Amino acid sequence: MNEYIKAIQMLANGEQPGTDIYDMLYSHNCSYLISKLSSNDKYTNKLKIENILNKVCIAERYKLCAELFNKLEECHIPYAVIKGAVLSAAAYKDPFIRHSGDIDLLVNRKNIDQIKKLLLDLGFIQGRVTENGIEPFSRRELLFQTSMSHQIAPFVKETNNKLYPYVNVDINLDILWGESKQNTDMDFVLEKTQDTTINDITFKKLCPEMELISLCLHHYKDMNSIYLLYERGLKLSHFCDIYFFVKNCNLNLETLYTYCRKLNVSEYVYYCLYYTNLIFENSELKEYMALLHSENADALIDKFGLNEEERQIWNIDFYTRLFDINMSNYLDNILSEESLNKIRVNQMFM
Repeated sequence: MNEYIKAIQMLANGEQPGTDIYDMLYSHNCSYLISKLSSNDKYTNKLKIENILNKVCIAERYKLCAELFNKLEECHIPYAVIKGAVLSAAAYKDPFIRHSGDIDLLVNRKNIDQIKKLLLDLGFIQGRVTENGIEPFSRRELLFQTSMSHQIAPFVKETNNKLYPYVNVDINLDILWGESKQNTDMDFVLEKTQDTTINDITFKKLCPEMELISLCLHHYKDMNSIYLLYERGLKLSHFCDIYFFVKNCNLNLETLYTYCRKLNVSEYVYYCLYYTNLIFENSELKEYMALLHSENADALIDKFGLNEEERQIWNIDFYTRLFDINMSNYLDNILSEESLNKIRVNQMFM
Protein backbone atom coordinates (compact mmCIF):
# COMPACT_ATOMS: atom_id res chain seq x y z
CA MET A 1 0.00 0.00 0.00
CA ASN A 2 1.19 3.50 -0.84
CA GLU A 3 2.68 5.12 2.29
CA TYR A 4 0.53 8.22 1.90
CA ILE A 5 -2.65 6.17 1.51
CA LYS A 6 -2.06 4.28 4.74
CA ALA A 7 -1.46 7.56 6.60
CA ILE A 8 -4.60 9.15 5.09
CA GLN A 9 -6.73 6.18 6.10
CA MET A 10 -5.41 6.34 9.66
CA LEU A 11 -6.14 10.06 9.91
CA ALA A 12 -9.66 9.63 8.46
CA ASN A 13 -10.33 6.93 11.08
CA GLY A 14 -9.23 9.13 13.98
CA GLU A 15 -5.71 7.72 14.34
CA GLN A 16 -2.45 9.62 14.10
CA PRO A 17 -0.15 8.54 11.24
CA GLY A 18 3.51 7.89 11.88
CA THR A 19 4.36 9.43 8.52
CA ASP A 20 4.73 13.22 8.21
CA ILE A 21 2.10 14.09 5.63
CA TYR A 22 1.56 17.78 6.42
CA ASP A 23 3.32 19.14 3.32
CA MET A 24 1.45 16.73 1.06
CA LEU A 25 -1.93 17.60 2.62
CA TYR A 26 -1.22 21.32 2.33
CA SER A 27 -0.25 21.02 -1.34
CA HIS A 28 -3.51 19.13 -1.98
CA ASN A 29 -5.70 21.71 -0.16
CA CYS A 30 -6.80 19.17 2.47
CA SER A 31 -7.68 21.58 5.29
CA TYR A 32 -9.93 19.09 7.07
CA LEU A 33 -7.31 16.34 7.33
CA ILE A 34 -4.72 18.92 8.41
CA SER A 35 -7.05 19.94 11.25
CA LYS A 36 -6.99 16.32 12.48
CA LEU A 37 -3.20 16.23 12.93
CA SER A 38 -2.69 16.29 16.72
CA SER A 39 0.88 17.53 16.84
CA ASN A 40 2.03 19.68 14.00
CA ASP A 41 5.17 21.75 14.32
CA LYS A 42 4.66 22.91 10.73
CA TYR A 43 1.24 24.43 11.44
CA THR A 44 2.50 27.81 10.43
CA ASN A 45 1.13 31.27 11.13
CA LYS A 46 0.51 31.51 7.41
CA LEU A 47 -2.03 28.68 7.54
CA LYS A 48 -3.72 30.08 10.64
CA ILE A 49 -4.04 33.45 8.90
CA GLU A 50 -5.42 31.76 5.79
CA ASN A 51 -8.13 30.06 7.88
CA ILE A 52 -9.11 33.30 9.63
CA LEU A 53 -9.23 35.17 6.31
CA ASN A 54 -11.34 32.39 4.80
CA LYS A 55 -13.96 32.88 7.54
CA VAL A 56 -13.98 36.64 6.97
CA CYS A 57 -14.36 36.17 3.21
CA ILE A 58 -17.20 33.64 3.47
CA ALA A 59 -19.10 35.84 5.94
CA GLU A 60 -18.72 38.89 3.69
CA ARG A 61 -19.63 36.91 0.60
CA TYR A 62 -22.93 35.63 1.99
CA LYS A 63 -23.78 38.96 3.59
CA LEU A 64 -23.37 40.76 0.27
CA CYS A 65 -25.31 38.09 -1.67
CA ALA A 66 -28.25 37.97 0.76
CA GLU A 67 -30.18 40.51 -1.32
CA LEU A 68 -29.53 38.48 -4.47
CA PHE A 69 -30.98 35.36 -2.81
CA ASN A 70 -34.03 37.37 -1.72
CA LYS A 71 -34.56 38.74 -5.23
CA LEU A 72 -34.33 35.26 -6.75
CA GLU A 73 -36.98 34.06 -4.30
CA GLU A 74 -39.23 37.07 -4.95
CA CYS A 75 -38.99 36.51 -8.71
CA HIS A 76 -39.63 32.76 -8.30
CA ILE A 77 -36.40 31.92 -10.13
CA PRO A 78 -35.15 28.41 -9.28
CA TYR A 79 -31.54 28.30 -8.10
CA ALA A 80 -29.16 26.50 -5.76
CA VAL A 81 -25.87 27.54 -4.19
CA ILE A 82 -23.31 24.79 -4.80
CA LYS A 83 -19.70 23.98 -3.87
CA GLY A 84 -17.72 26.24 -1.52
CA ALA A 85 -19.04 26.78 1.99
CA VAL A 86 -22.24 24.84 1.24
CA LEU A 87 -20.25 21.73 0.36
CA SER A 88 -17.96 22.29 3.34
CA ALA A 89 -20.95 22.40 5.72
CA ALA A 90 -22.36 19.17 4.27
CA ALA A 91 -19.15 17.14 4.00
CA TYR A 92 -17.21 18.43 7.01
CA LYS A 93 -19.99 19.83 9.24
CA ASP A 94 -18.25 23.21 9.11
CA PRO A 95 -18.79 25.82 6.36
CA PHE A 96 -15.32 27.28 6.95
CA ILE A 97 -13.18 24.15 6.50
CA ARG A 98 -12.87 24.33 2.71
CA HIS A 99 -11.20 27.42 1.26
CA SER A 100 -13.16 28.95 -1.61
CA GLY A 101 -12.98 32.14 -3.63
CA ASP A 102 -16.53 32.80 -4.79
CA ILE A 103 -20.19 31.89 -4.60
CA ASP A 104 -21.41 29.41 -7.20
CA LEU A 105 -25.02 29.66 -8.31
CA LEU A 106 -26.63 26.82 -10.24
CA VAL A 107 -29.47 28.14 -12.43
CA ASN A 108 -31.50 27.23 -15.48
CA ARG A 109 -30.22 28.61 -18.78
CA LYS A 110 -33.73 29.81 -19.69
CA ASN A 111 -33.62 32.26 -16.76
CA ILE A 112 -30.19 33.69 -17.47
CA ASP A 113 -31.29 37.06 -18.90
CA GLN A 114 -33.45 37.73 -15.84
CA ILE A 115 -30.61 36.68 -13.50
CA LYS A 116 -28.08 38.90 -15.30
CA LYS A 117 -30.43 41.87 -14.91
CA LEU A 118 -30.80 41.16 -11.18
CA LEU A 119 -27.04 41.04 -10.73
CA LEU A 120 -26.43 44.20 -12.71
CA ASP A 121 -29.21 46.03 -10.82
CA LEU A 122 -27.50 44.98 -7.56
CA GLY A 123 -24.22 46.55 -8.66
CA PHE A 124 -22.37 43.51 -9.97
CA ILE A 125 -20.15 43.82 -13.05
CA GLN A 126 -19.37 40.96 -15.42
CA GLY A 127 -15.61 41.30 -15.36
CA ARG A 128 -12.28 40.61 -13.67
CA VAL A 129 -10.42 42.29 -10.82
CA THR A 130 -7.27 44.16 -11.87
CA GLU A 131 -4.91 46.54 -10.07
CA ASN A 132 -7.14 49.33 -11.38
CA GLY A 133 -10.35 47.80 -10.03
CA ILE A 134 -13.00 45.82 -11.90
CA GLU A 135 -12.40 45.56 -15.66
CA PRO A 136 -15.45 44.45 -17.70
CA PHE A 137 -14.92 41.48 -20.00
CA SER A 138 -14.81 42.09 -23.74
CA ARG A 139 -17.56 40.66 -25.93
CA ARG A 140 -15.03 38.14 -27.26
CA GLU A 141 -14.22 36.94 -23.74
CA LEU A 142 -17.92 36.66 -22.84
CA LEU A 143 -18.64 34.58 -25.94
CA PHE A 144 -15.63 32.30 -25.36
CA GLN A 145 -16.62 31.61 -21.76
CA THR A 146 -20.20 30.77 -22.74
CA SER A 147 -19.22 28.56 -25.70
CA MET A 148 -16.45 26.59 -23.93
CA SER A 149 -17.93 26.07 -20.48
CA HIS A 150 -21.02 25.23 -18.45
CA GLN A 151 -20.57 28.68 -16.86
CA ILE A 152 -20.96 32.22 -18.07
CA ALA A 153 -18.28 34.81 -17.29
CA PRO A 154 -18.29 35.66 -13.56
CA PHE A 155 -19.81 38.70 -11.88
CA VAL A 156 -17.87 40.87 -9.42
CA LYS A 157 -18.91 43.50 -6.89
CA GLU A 158 -16.80 45.75 -4.69
CA THR A 159 -17.29 45.52 -0.92
CA ASN A 160 -16.46 47.92 1.90
CA ASN A 161 -14.22 45.34 3.56
CA LYS A 162 -10.48 45.93 3.06
CA LEU A 163 -9.73 42.29 3.95
CA TYR A 164 -12.09 41.10 1.22
CA PRO A 165 -12.52 43.95 -1.27
CA TYR A 166 -14.41 42.04 -4.00
CA VAL A 167 -17.13 39.37 -4.07
CA ASN A 168 -17.26 37.01 -7.05
CA VAL A 169 -20.37 35.16 -8.21
CA ASP A 170 -20.05 32.31 -10.72
CA ILE A 171 -23.17 31.34 -12.67
CA ASN A 172 -23.37 27.62 -13.53
CA LEU A 173 -25.88 26.65 -16.22
CA ASP A 174 -25.53 22.89 -15.88
CA ILE A 175 -24.18 20.19 -13.58
CA LEU A 176 -22.34 18.74 -16.58
CA TRP A 177 -19.33 20.32 -18.27
CA GLY A 178 -19.23 22.45 -21.39
CA GLU A 179 -17.84 19.68 -23.62
CA SER A 180 -20.64 17.27 -22.68
CA LYS A 181 -23.09 16.37 -25.44
CA GLN A 182 -25.79 15.43 -22.92
CA ASN A 183 -28.71 17.71 -22.19
CA THR A 184 -29.42 17.90 -18.47
CA ASP A 185 -33.00 18.32 -17.28
CA MET A 186 -32.26 21.40 -15.18
CA ASP A 187 -35.93 21.81 -14.26
CA PHE A 188 -35.67 18.40 -12.56
CA VAL A 189 -32.34 19.22 -10.87
CA LEU A 190 -33.54 22.54 -9.46
CA GLU A 191 -36.73 20.99 -8.13
CA LYS A 192 -34.55 19.07 -5.66
CA THR A 193 -33.59 21.90 -3.31
CA GLN A 194 -33.93 22.73 0.36
CA ASP A 195 -33.31 25.71 2.60
CA THR A 196 -30.01 26.05 4.45
CA THR A 197 -28.31 28.80 6.45
CA ILE A 198 -24.73 30.06 6.62
CA ASN A 199 -23.81 33.04 8.78
CA ASP A 200 -27.49 33.77 9.43
CA ILE A 201 -28.18 34.04 5.67
CA THR A 202 -30.83 31.59 4.41
CA PHE A 203 -30.82 30.38 0.80
CA LYS A 204 -31.41 27.32 -1.40
CA LYS A 205 -29.06 24.37 -1.82
CA LEU A 206 -29.51 20.99 -3.51
CA CYS A 207 -30.93 18.09 -1.52
CA PRO A 208 -28.21 15.63 -0.36
CA GLU A 209 -28.65 13.08 -3.17
CA MET A 210 -28.61 15.72 -5.90
CA GLU A 211 -25.76 17.51 -4.14
CA LEU A 212 -23.62 14.37 -4.26
CA ILE A 213 -24.35 13.99 -7.98
CA SER A 214 -23.42 17.64 -8.60
CA LEU A 215 -20.27 17.23 -6.50
CA CYS A 216 -19.16 14.10 -8.36
CA LEU A 217 -19.82 15.62 -11.78
CA HIS A 218 -17.83 18.73 -10.85
CA HIS A 219 -14.92 16.64 -9.57
CA TYR A 220 -15.15 14.27 -12.55
CA LYS A 221 -14.63 17.30 -14.79
CA ASP A 222 -11.57 18.37 -12.77
CA MET A 223 -10.16 14.83 -12.88
CA ASN A 224 -10.63 14.50 -16.64
CA SER A 225 -10.30 17.92 -18.27
CA ILE A 226 -6.93 17.97 -20.03
CA TYR A 227 -6.69 21.72 -19.36
CA LEU A 228 -7.42 21.41 -15.62
CA LEU A 229 -5.13 18.39 -15.27
CA TYR A 230 -2.39 20.35 -17.00
CA GLU A 231 -2.88 23.38 -14.74
CA ARG A 232 -3.51 21.67 -11.38
CA GLY A 233 -2.97 17.92 -11.58
CA LEU A 234 -5.10 15.62 -9.46
CA LYS A 235 -6.03 16.85 -5.98
CA LEU A 236 -6.56 14.64 -2.95
CA SER A 237 -9.09 17.20 -1.66
CA HIS A 238 -11.56 16.13 -4.37
CA PHE A 239 -11.62 12.58 -3.04
CA CYS A 240 -11.83 13.83 0.56
CA ASP A 241 -14.90 15.90 -0.37
CA ILE A 242 -16.66 12.83 -1.77
CA TYR A 243 -15.67 10.48 1.05
CA PHE A 244 -16.68 12.77 3.90
CA PHE A 245 -19.87 13.79 2.09
CA VAL A 246 -20.92 10.14 1.87
CA LYS A 247 -19.83 9.53 5.46
CA ASN A 248 -21.54 12.56 7.01
CA CYS A 249 -24.73 12.97 4.95
CA ASN A 250 -27.76 10.77 5.41
CA LEU A 251 -28.31 9.72 1.81
CA ASN A 252 -31.16 7.63 0.48
CA LEU A 253 -29.62 5.06 -1.88
CA GLU A 254 -32.83 4.45 -3.82
CA THR A 255 -33.25 8.20 -4.38
CA LEU A 256 -29.62 8.55 -5.48
CA TYR A 257 -30.03 5.67 -7.93
CA THR A 258 -33.25 7.16 -9.33
CA TYR A 259 -31.68 10.59 -9.83
CA CYS A 260 -28.57 9.15 -11.49
CA ARG A 261 -30.66 7.11 -13.91
CA LYS A 262 -32.98 10.03 -14.65
CA LEU A 263 -30.00 12.28 -15.48
CA ASN A 264 -27.99 9.51 -17.21
CA VAL A 265 -24.88 10.18 -15.12
CA SER A 266 -24.42 6.91 -13.20
CA GLU A 267 -21.05 6.08 -14.77
CA TYR A 268 -19.54 9.46 -13.83
CA VAL A 269 -20.65 9.19 -10.22
CA TYR A 270 -19.33 5.60 -10.14
CA TYR A 271 -15.96 6.79 -11.49
CA CYS A 272 -15.58 9.26 -8.62
CA LEU A 273 -16.66 6.73 -6.00
CA TYR A 274 -14.28 4.12 -7.45
CA TYR A 275 -11.20 6.30 -7.08
CA THR A 276 -12.31 7.66 -3.72
CA ASN A 277 -12.51 4.07 -2.51
CA LEU A 278 -8.96 3.37 -3.73
CA ILE A 279 -7.90 5.91 -1.10
CA PHE A 280 -10.30 5.28 1.78
CA GLU A 281 -11.36 1.61 1.29
CA ASN A 282 -14.80 2.08 2.80
CA SER A 283 -17.72 -0.36 2.90
CA GLU A 284 -20.31 2.39 2.40
CA LEU A 285 -18.54 3.59 -0.74
CA LYS A 286 -18.55 0.02 -2.04
CA GLU A 287 -22.31 -0.20 -1.45
CA TYR A 288 -22.82 2.94 -3.57
CA MET A 289 -20.49 1.57 -6.25
CA ALA A 290 -22.40 -1.71 -6.44
CA LEU A 291 -25.60 0.25 -6.96
CA LEU A 292 -24.22 2.30 -9.87
CA HIS A 293 -21.91 -0.25 -11.52
CA SER A 294 -22.26 -0.87 -15.26
CA GLU A 295 -20.25 -1.67 -18.38
CA ASN A 296 -20.25 2.03 -19.25
CA ALA A 297 -18.78 2.78 -15.81
CA ASP A 298 -16.03 0.18 -16.26
CA ALA A 299 -15.17 1.69 -19.64
CA LEU A 300 -14.16 4.99 -18.02
CA ILE A 301 -11.78 3.57 -15.40
CA ASP A 302 -8.07 4.22 -16.02
CA LYS A 303 -8.88 6.77 -18.71
CA PHE A 304 -9.05 10.56 -18.85
CA GLY A 305 -10.63 13.12 -21.15
CA LEU A 306 -14.10 14.64 -21.22
CA ASN A 307 -15.26 13.21 -24.54
CA GLU A 308 -14.50 10.27 -26.81
CA GLU A 309 -12.38 12.35 -29.16
CA GLU A 310 -9.82 13.30 -26.50
CA ARG A 311 -10.17 10.33 -24.13
CA GLN A 312 -7.09 8.15 -23.66
CA ILE A 313 -5.69 5.55 -21.29
CA TRP A 314 -3.45 6.41 -18.35
CA ASN A 315 -0.15 4.54 -18.64
CA ILE A 316 0.75 5.13 -14.98
CA ASP A 317 -1.10 3.92 -11.88
CA PHE A 318 -3.48 6.05 -9.85
CA TYR A 319 -1.23 6.65 -6.85
CA THR A 320 1.64 7.77 -9.08
CA ARG A 321 -0.51 10.31 -10.90
CA LEU A 322 -1.98 11.54 -7.62
CA PHE A 323 1.25 11.94 -5.63
CA ASP A 324 4.40 11.40 -7.67
CA ILE A 325 4.44 13.23 -11.00
CA ASN A 326 4.54 16.72 -12.45
CA MET A 327 1.30 16.46 -14.42
CA SER A 328 2.05 19.19 -16.98
CA ASN A 329 5.41 17.60 -17.85
CA TYR A 330 3.74 14.21 -18.13
CA LEU A 331 0.98 15.52 -20.42
CA ASP A 332 3.48 17.39 -22.59
CA ASN A 333 4.92 14.00 -23.51
CA ILE A 334 1.71 12.07 -24.21
CA LEU A 335 -0.88 14.52 -25.57
CA SER A 336 -1.38 15.21 -29.26
CA GLU A 337 -0.46 18.60 -30.67
CA GLU A 338 -4.18 19.28 -31.14
CA SER A 339 -4.83 18.69 -27.42
CA LEU A 340 -1.87 20.83 -26.41
CA ASN A 341 -3.17 23.64 -28.63
CA LYS A 342 -6.55 23.35 -26.90
CA ILE A 343 -4.78 23.85 -23.57
CA ARG A 344 -2.95 26.94 -24.90
CA VAL A 345 -6.23 28.49 -26.10
CA ASN A 346 -7.80 27.95 -22.66
CA GLN A 347 -4.76 29.49 -20.98
CA MET A 348 -5.28 32.66 -23.06
CA PHE A 349 -8.88 33.17 -21.96
CA MET A 350 -9.23 31.57 -18.53
